[in-house]
Formats: sequence, C-alpha cells, structure tokens
Amino acid sequence: MDVIRLRQSEKKLAARVFARSFFDYPLMVTIYPDRKRRARYLGWHLGSMINYGLRYGEVYTTPDTAGVAIWLPPGQTHCTTWRYILTGFLPVPFLLGFKQHGLNTRCDNILIKVHDELMPGPHWYLWAIAVDPDRQGMGVGTKLMQYGLENADAQNLPCYLETHDEKDVLFYMKRGFYVLRIQQIPGADLRFWCMLRELSKRPTGAENASDDVDC
Repeated sequence: MDVIRLRQSEKKLAARVFARSFFDYPLMVTIYPDRKRRARYLGWHLGSMINYGLRYGEVYTTPDTAGVAIWLPPGQTHCTTWRYILTGFLPVPFLLGFKQHGLNTRCDNILIKVHDELMPGPHWYLWAIAVDPDRQGMGVGTKLMQYGLENADAQNLPCYLETHDEKDVLFYMKRGFYVLRIQQIPGADLRFWCMLRELSKRPTGAENASDDVDC
C-alpha cells in the first residue's frame, strides 16, 4: 500500500473521508450535537483542518484516498487563532452558534494549553488521522502513521497526539505511544488522552492492531 502527499485536487474527497470517519467522534458530537447540522457542516469543518495541514504541515493519503493523516512538524505545532482564520475557520462561530462556539473555543484552548505544557521542546504532532469506515482494519491507518514516525525517528524527536476517543488509545499504544495525561473538559462530558511516542518507544504489534481510529 502506497502513501502519498495529499494534492489540492483531492482535498474535497479527503474531507468527505474525514467526515465519515469522525461523524461519531466524541469531540464532534459535543460541538455538533444536532446530527443534521453535523452532517451538513462536518465535511467543511474538517476540510479547514486539511487546509491547515497543507499550509503548515504535511498531509498524507493513499492513492484511493482511503484515509488521511495530518502531521505538524517541529516549529509548527502550536495552533493559533490567526492561522485558523487564514486556513478557513472564520465562519465557525456563525455555523456553530454562540453557545456551541464557546464550547468549541474552550475545548481548543484547553487542548493547546495542555499540549504546550507537556511538550515545550521540538516534536512532531499527529494532529489528526482518519480512515474511511469501509476501509478500517486493513492497515491503512498504520501506513499513514509510518511516514510521520519515520520523520521523527530520523530527527531523533518524539511524537505527540491527543484523542478524545478512549477506544483509540490501544491503537496508539501498539505503535509505541503511551498516555501522558487524561484531561477533562470543564463543563462538558468530554475528555482527551494526551499520548507520547519517544524515539525509544518503537511500534510493536502494529500488524495485528485495528485501524478503527480517528484523533
């Protein structure tokens, strides 16, 4: 299975894959509790994440766009409001509404604060990875992660990620990550797992692990 860089022409297709994979993801359910609004806007929202990855990081996919991984390299791992605006997130407050936008902002701020606290030094950041539900369990997620992990190993740097879905923790542990912190979002039935892969934590058992993952 080949892994390639995502091309601009494939961005809309990749956003649809993200939306299918993340439709029931706890964070997206929290900020888009209405299923109809989630179905309508989630592809656009995640497409803006892809824009961010293309501009400030590296976005990988497969030739059939079965999955997508967004990696942010050292020096680009701190997400800022201005960068969000530049990559298309400006309409988010109008699409979410006042209450949900406030919740989304609180979630983002806590995520960024904890990230900066736990990872003050250079590192690679697996910002998001998704595999189309019809292709999960076939090794797509493992392949998409491989490129970023190899980049980190070549530079002797750690990799960091968060996931809001507890069922994904085992997937990452089988690839050499371990849990640094479990953080609750105040005022919401939502938490996230902060995970680290050091250079010495080589992935093991990846060939036997499920690809039912999104972060």
